[in-house]
Amino acid sequence: MRAGLRFTMHCSRPRETASARARRAGGAARAKSAGGAGPAAVAVCAAAVLGACGAPGGASEPVTVGGSSSLYALSEAVAESFAGVRTGSRVTVDFSGTAGGLRQLCDGEIDIAGASRRISTAEAERCRALGFSYLEIPVARDGIVIVANPANTMVDCLTLEELTRLWRSPGEVRTWRDLRPAFPAETIRLYGPGPDSGTFDFFTSVVVGRPGASRADHYQSEHDDLIARGVAGDRWGLGYFGSAAWATSREHLRTVPVDTGFGCVDPTPEAVADGRYSPLTRDLYIYVGVASLAREEVFALAEHYLVAAPMLAVETGYVSLPAAEYVRGRAVLASGLAAS
Repeated sequence: MRAGLRFTMHCSRPRETASARARRAGGAARAKSAGGAGPAAVAVCAAAVLGACGAPGGASEPVTVGGSSSLYALSEAVAESFAGVRTGSRVTVDFSGTAGGLRQLCDGEIDIAGASRRISTAEAERCRALGFSYLEIPVARDGIVIVANPANTMVDCLTLEELTRLWRSPGEVRTWRDLRPAFPAETIRLYGPGPDSGTFDFFTSVVVGRPGASRADHYQSEHDDLIARGVAGDRWGLGYFGSAAWATSREHLRTVPVDTGFGCVDPTPEAVADGRYSPLTRDLYIYVGVASLAREEVFALAEHYLVAAPMLAVETGYVSLPAAEYVRGRAVLASGLAAS
């Protein structure tokens, strides 16, 4: 980790740095890994962030980034890159889910919220009621990846209709044979994001037909690593999360291609970029408080996000947007700065 950067993390659930994730996914490595579980991992986390996690340092107020766990890897990588070009910068990067991050943003608790879906009507109305103005800027694209245990070799592809039946009602599909007669009569154990997750909202919208309309009898977590561990330890498990989480867990899981009516498609970067993996592809966003842009560090970090994202998105498991989208995002930022 570069000098001058201080991350505030959940030390009870530490994660690898974005650079380590990039190295494991085949991207360029820029830092040493800091992750794991248990007391030893907490000590590593403390060392990795130049002291105790969350400890204050320096005179300036840090720029705070929160929100989506799906966008966490990219936000962390951008913050590391920012520290490399702006010595002495203080940035805290955390995650609480898209819904939690947007609440924090409109309450003035963070400066930038990552989101794996667009802000909802209810969330936007709440911000307006609080007199809070924000900018919405797309920064990357990813796919929702369906993952299975490598020992489960029978499932080579699932249709969108089968995913709907799986996640719609607990009484409809309880065993693999309920899903398809040729499958064994083994209980399906499902793993997925929790209700504060934008990935949960997006997936249920596309697969079940309404945001949040999903069976509740499954393991839920805002922490993608825990979803991955659950499926990796359960031969008959099945789960889903975003592309960046898959990039760091591919050694222990396998993807299940999805047939949406045009044949089975794997969530490769090419299929996500060209639309073949639709409708399980989505844009990812940052939301920035307009008032926060009056602080030079906030504007500089948001601008750097758009400069660095095209390269870092690829390194950390996402798909970059067309170049014109980043140019447009910088124009939106400039207009927000003028209004701040």
